[in-house]
Amino acid sequence: MSPLARVLTALLLAAGLALAAHPPVSAQDQAEKQASNKGPRLEWVELSIGGLPLKVRGGGVATLHPDAPFRVLGAKSDAWLDLGLTWRLQGFPELDLNHYHTVAKLLGPRMYDTPTLKLEVLKNDEPIGAVSLLVRLLPIDWLRRAAAAESLDDKISHTERALELTPDDSLLIERLADLYTEAARYPQAAELLASHAQSAKDPRWLERLAMLYERMGDKERAAVALSKLAATRPGDTALLERLAGLYEDLARWEEAAALLERLAEAQSGPDRAASLARLSIARQKAGQDQLALQSMEKAVRLDGGQADYWQELARLRGAAGNRQGEREALQRASILSPKDRELHLALSQAFLAAEDKRGAIKELEKVAELSPEDPAPLLALAKLYQDMGWRKALARTYERLSKLQPTDPDLAFNLAVLAFEESKHQRCLELLEPVESARPDDPEVMELKLRALLGLKRWDEVMGLAALLLDKNPHDLNLWLAVLDRMDQKAPQEAGELLALVLAKNPKSAKLWQFKAALALEAEDPAGAIEALDKAVELTPKDLKLKFQLAGLLESQGRDARALELYEAILDADPAFPQAEERYLSLRTRQLGQKNSGKP
Repeated sequence: MSPLARVLTALLLAAGLALAAHPPVSAQDQAEKQASNKGPRLEWVELSIGGLPLKVRGGGVATLHPDAPFRVLGAKSDAWLDLGLTWRLQGFPELDLNHYHTVAKLLGPRMYDTPTLKLEVLKNDEPIGAVSLLVRLLPIDWLRRAAAAESLDDKISHTERALELTPDDSLLIERLADLYTEAARYPQAAELLASHAQSAKDPRWLERLAMLYERMGDKERAAVALSKLAATRPGDTALLERLAGLYEDLARWEEAAALLERLAEAQSGPDRAASLARLSIARQKAGQDQLALQSMEKAVRLDGGQADYWQELARLRGAAGNRQGEREALQRASILSPKDRELHLALSQAFLAAEDKRGAIKELEKVAELSPEDPAPLLALAKLYQDMGWRKALARTYERLSKLQPTDPDLAFNLAVLAFEESKHQRCLELLEPVESARPDDPEVMELKLRALLGLKRWDEVMGLAALLLDKNPHDLNLWLAVLDRMDQKAPQEAGELLALVLAKNPKSAKLWQFKAALALEAEDPAGAIEALDKAVELTPKDLKLKFQLAGLLESQGRDARALELYEAILDADPAFPQAEERYLSLRTRQLGQKNSGKP
């Protein structure tokens, strides 16, 4: 017998004896007992398990390990003479049980799926009773089977069976957790490790738990595990950085800032600068703007060659109201990263905020070079060139824009606006042609075209387009008054026609009635002017200046009574209204003189 068999036999013998002493009473046992009333009944079977004798009562159970050798030493019935007793193992009728055998050799791999074997005793070839052999596997057996398995699922299943037998075995727990991890079954691995007390104190287990939680995307529990681990290794900078990263991902900014501050204190040079830059962001997110600015200032002093540090510093300085410092930081960043379009664009905006158009132009030119297909910087440059009066630069920009996406309606519209501002009305109309096709009946496009037609004095087209635009935008009085004013100077007849259309849409506009009065006066139609001004006064009764104008016009036409009423109303509202009292007294005196002279 091998040493292993002897050890296993010794371990299992006590359990076997206990089961043999108190056999379970089953239906089969009862049937056998009834049968025994008609013949001999088995009292016991004596076995040798690993060289040690063991008596098992009839119907009892003996426990043995698959590697433990066993054989039958003898049996006893209640007959007065035990001649003719034999025994056999169910399923193995030819097996000689007088010699040693093992379950492992008998069953092979089937031993893992065969919980019991039945040993029958016969007298003269007739069964008189039986005992059960319970196959008791140990964790090591399942681990051996797991090691031999080819499938990862089988390895896991067999290791689980081993752990069921010794659920507190930490080595087995770790082994099964490794298998779960290999199979990407991270929640099971984490749950298994967390179920053992070591997970709250063992650094190795805490590290593995944190890794599993991170793979699961459960950053909250990963942070808990790493914080416990950090308490055991306070000087581990890699661990501090990792935990700080989790807090950053979780937006737990105050905790992240506390760890990053500790991390920065333990570092030097560029590493410390990087931690300070992260600390700056964490402090800003935590509402500590001043401390955030201080941290970033320290970062650029330690490592001034990082464009993103300077860019972040510029943003923080700008938020603190330090515009000059913001520009200086952006300039440093743009020098370090000369091909960063967004940096040059931000710097151009900073120069514009400082009313430094030359600086803005310089940066926008760089933006245009870095993004030659983007019309936006060219449009911005065109506006600045126009403001500065740099005609040659403006002309070059127009040329570049005209070559860039000539069929783009938005670009064409912007170019049309610029052409109009340069009084290039014909060019404006040409640029608007593709825009009208892409944006038909767009009021904004129609308005620009109307203004260009006004500039070209194409009055018939102006009238046709104005009627269409009036339907879409009837109440933009600033637009219509500007159009009417321009037409009044060059085409008063058309202006009058358009005014009638606009008044029909806005009959309560005092300004339009005033404009109509002005047109009437220009046409030497004082009666029409009085009628229009009277309507304007009716709409704005508190406008004393307008009343004064109407009174003067009435007085010029000899309608003194109505003029006096208006002067009186003006003086009642404002006794100090300029020239009102003088005009009133003059007119009143003239009326008295006429009365005394007998004139009507």
